[in-house]
Amino acid sequence: MRYGRMFVPIVVMAMAAGCATLPAGPAVEVLPARGKSFETFRSEDASCRQWAQQQVGSSVQETYQRDVTTGAVGGTAIGAGVGALFGSASGHAGAGAAIGAATGLLAGSVIGSGAGEATASEAQRRYDNAYVQCMYSHGNQVPGYRPASAPPPVAATPPPAPAPPLVAAPEPEYAAPELDLAEAPQFIYAPELNMYVAVGVPYDLVYSGRDYYCFYRGRWFRGPYYNGPWEYVPRRSYPTVFLRFRIGDFRHYRDREYRRYEDEGEHYRGRFYRPEYRREWRGRGREDD
Repeated sequence: MRYGRMFVPIVVMAMAAGCATLPAGPAVEVLPARGKSFETFRSEDASCRQWAQQQVGSSVQETYQRDVTTGAVGGTAIGAGVGALFGSASGHAGAGAAIGAATGLLAGSVIGSGAGEATASEAQRRYDNAYVQCMYSHGNQVPGYRPASAPPPVAATPPPAPAPPLVAAPEPEYAAPELDLAEAPQFIYAPELNMYVAVGVPYDLVYSGRDYYCFYRGRWFRGPYYNGPWEYVPRRSYPTVFLRFRIGDFRHYRDREYRRYEDEGEHYRGRFYRPEYRREWRGRGREDD
């Protein structure tokens, strides 16, 4: 009977340790979004509590009690065995087992309670995280919460200034050809070029059938007559034949066609062209009187 009276307070203490109450819901503060009705907020809260509970797997309270019970049962069994061992040595095996069991129950409950609190704390943390993510996805306000994937806020940078409009660079000024011709030159048709090329003059003159071209100091110039006035021709405005052949090719086809003319004489079937003579141009667009 004396051992029974000692056993009662121990059991009460163990039961008190195993019956600690933990939060049955989220331990974080969530506020409804601005303009959201309270009924909508309550509905979202209930839905998010259920979803968070599913993520944890079992309630926080169940996790806590399971660990406490496991510790108490294990402590009781171990305590009873140890108490019986020492009690048999003194001739009181039953009393020793009872005392050991009670002591083991208390110790096991305390140990189980500590393990349960650690497990419950982790479960509570996972529950809160799941709940907060759910409520945040509904647009509710969670003080101090920011999703892990959200980048830190940065100051907005002003848009870049619009680029200035592109302005075409003016055409460079090149010295126009100055030709000294006492008469209109003779042009012979080169089939490879599909153009007439001047012969018997120290200038590279070409006639396309509409415009005259002069190759002067490494550049092409164009004019309405064989003696100008001349204007510089940029590469983008070249006739196709100027892109296909170099000035050396023009001279080669000119000389070859002219030799053919000299060899065949009156039997030559090629074409010649001699423009009307015009006085030398002085400046642009003005003919010398």
